[in-house]
Amino acid sequence: MKSNLWMMLLLPLFFSCSKNMYVKKDYHLFEENFILTSDALLRTDGVYVLESIWNKDTGERKADEHIFYKFYTTGQANLTVDLDKKIKTEQDYLTGIEEHIATTNKARFMTHLEGYYRLQGNKIVIERITVPRDVEVYSYGYVENGKLVIVSETIEGKGKFNDKHFTDNYKATYVFMPLEKSGLQNLKPGW
Repeated sequence: MKSNLWMMLLLPLFFSCSKNMYVKKDYHLFEENFILTSDALLRTDGVYVLESIWNKDTGERKADEHIFYKFYTTGQANLTVDLDKKIKTEQDYLTGIEEHIATTNKARFMTHLEGYYRLQGNKIVIERITVPRDVEVYSYGYVENGKLVIVSETIEGKGKFNDKHFTDNYKATYVFMPLEKSGLQNLKPGW
């Protein structure tokens, strides 16, 4: 009887500490019928590659990490961190995106750097959920002249377009790199 009581007490604790599977409805920015308009400044026929980081205290520095965003016309966004800096050619980017999508379509896939985005004019908000902490993170920025500029990241605001999130203290600049359209045509994100 005592061991059953301990089991009943420990079982909920065990399951409460396990990682969640996130579904579309867990994201504030998920929109079932979202389609990127043809006149939007954001491009989906390639990737946005981190070029530089600037902040008001230290100035601008060239990016020392290889990080890139891939956006989809249906509202999904993916941030890839190439820790080994193996992705160099257009085909490497396409292969990396294909491999990532293949892993998201497997059973028990847990989101890490996938999410959803919304646009308002040239402003963008990108939402992702950090798995270990189960927290929504919002990246605020804008799109202009073939660049994506992220100006703040916060856990506040639930992705609302509020001017206080579009600051001028920080800028991570991502330069657009087009990829072969035929290689992107059949890529459908699994989140």
